[in-house]
Amino acid sequence: TMLATLIGIVVVLGCQGIPASAAAAVSESDHQHHNDPTSTDTTSDVHLPQFHFIPRPLNWMNDPNGPFYDPVHQRYHLMYQYKTPRTWGHAVSTDMVYWTMLPIAMNNDEWYDKGGVFSGSATLLDDPQQTPVLSYAVSTNDMQCLAFPANRSDPNLTDWIKYEGNPVISTKTGAPPGRDDTTAWKSPSGDWLMAYGTNQGAVLFKSQNFLNWTKVGLLNKDDPTGMWECPDFYPIPGTATYVLKASTEGRDFWTLGTYDKKSIEFNRSSSEMGDATQLYDYGKFYASKTFYDSSQNRQILWGWVPEERPVNPTTLVPYGWASTQSLPREITLNADGTRLRYRVLDELKVLRNASSYMTVSDITVAPDAAVPLNVRGRQLEIIATINMTASASDCYLDVLSSSDGREFTSVGITAENYGSYMENTDMPGGDFNVTNVNYTDPRICQKECMAHSNCSAWTYVTRPPLAGACCLKGNVPALNPNPTCTSGVRSPFTSTSVFIDTTNSSINTTDGHAATRTTGQVVFDTSNPSPALLDLHIFVDASVVEIYAYNGAAVMTRRTYPYLPQSDHVQLRAGQAGECTFTTVEVWQLNSIYTD
Repeated sequence: TMLATLIGIVVVLGCQGIPASAAAAVSESDHQHHNDPTSTDTTSDVHLPQFHFIPRPLNWMNDPNGPFYDPVHQRYHLMYQYKTPRTWGHAVSTDMVYWTMLPIAMNNDEWYDKGGVFSGSATLLDDPQQTPVLSYAVSTNDMQCLAFPANRSDPNLTDWIKYEGNPVISTKTGAPPGRDDTTAWKSPSGDWLMAYGTNQGAVLFKSQNFLNWTKVGLLNKDDPTGMWECPDFYPIPGTATYVLKASTEGRDFWTLGTYDKKSIEFNRSSSEMGDATQLYDYGKFYASKTFYDSSQNRQILWGWVPEERPVNPTTLVPYGWASTQSLPREITLNADGTRLRYRVLDELKVLRNASSYMTVSDITVAPDAAVPLNVRGRQLEIIATINMTASASDCYLDVLSSSDGREFTSVGITAENYGSYMENTDMPGGDFNVTNVNYTDPRICQKECMAHSNCSAWTYVTRPPLAGACCLKGNVPALNPNPTCTSGVRSPFTSTSVFIDTTNSSINTTDGHAATRTTGQVVFDTSNPSPALLDLHIFVDASVVEIYAYNGAAVMTRRTYPYLPQSDHVQLRAGQAGECTFTTVEVWQLNSIYTD
């Protein structure tokens, strides 16, 4: 049989000046326009995402499991934790955009997985058939198991057979308790290597035939931490850098290093696991899993995006479904080679509705003011570029906003503190450029300094023949008191903050949704510590807001549940501290990937 052969081979809209009515009780007219949360017609649910992956039939979903690219049939496979008790749902795609739902790949129908088929990975063997093997854990956290395709010639690999010798790793034979197997890889000696998560980190096993496994030790030998779920280990394609990842404390952390294949040792070069700036995603994103896409030499990341409102995982009351997967992301390195970057797949551009395209440029928003955009929608892609040197505040893109300002979800970046600002202070000397100017606001001179690569400090002097003079300096002179001067030192900084704020996202006070501001750190490349322009790439999908900042240096995903039917507006807004300049803003409405 084939099995015997295998074994032998082995941005939501907010209004300026939010009215007090934002927290007002829901009106009768609001009820008439909102879907009934107890309705069985879940496909009409306004909060159901339309281009993020959600299984059909609708049900509970959490961790992505065993994603892989099949080079034989040139198809992508995504499996996932599905229903309660857990099974492995299964879908297949040719582009990671449109998906065909397949029957459940693995049910909880054996003595060892009655409580649930838990998370795991897929590995392509190096046999002539490039056979995919699923390795997975069970609910008791004490066994690791395998499954093989029933028919390798089936393009969809619809049916899977659990190995008759399961479990292949068990605490009964001395293995530590744990779960969530990694994709396996080969050592120079020909051994297969695979790890799974324990309360000491990632424990490593080896095997010559993929069936009989022997413990090697901890993959994270210099980085002991608590319980690791869903560990992952892989190289960044085209580099010598390896990523070790752990899901722990409700977040997905990563660390970088090199891997000695002969000694089977990972040597960490970045901060240890648990560094709050080393996260795949600063928002609601967990239990992620990557795979290598050999068709384009890239590493692809999937992650579970849970609900931010209560849903019973067994009865699914009151919505009939729960959770989504993130958009698939390509993982690369930054220019310094010291941090991860994440890129939205080009394949997703097919969803753009060309006729809906809208763009504006050079929009300066006054402090504590807003500029509405001529676009509406609950499925949007927005690419905005913010001029950091011309902005002095939190800069907002408000999405999923109601026309009356009662609901809005804010996406934004902090664009301030580009150096010191000292009134009644002169810094005489060091000038390489002195310009007589008509303006009276010293911050304009400060921005001139930030825009000039040779400027280290600046002084604005109130004097004739015009309103004043802007003096740009190549060094930092000593300070002198002077009531006619305002001065500052250009202070390049290495990071800023990105955020999603759902505080005013819904007037519904009964659904238990999260109403919080989540902030993440955008770490700049050392070669460009204070970039003049910073981009925000935003995806809005019914109840999902997913953002990529500074060319994917930071990613954040949140869930938001606007209640009002008119909550589909977009606007630009500046905080109270100063104005914001948006260099460009592009917006597309996105089409659904579903037909129901």
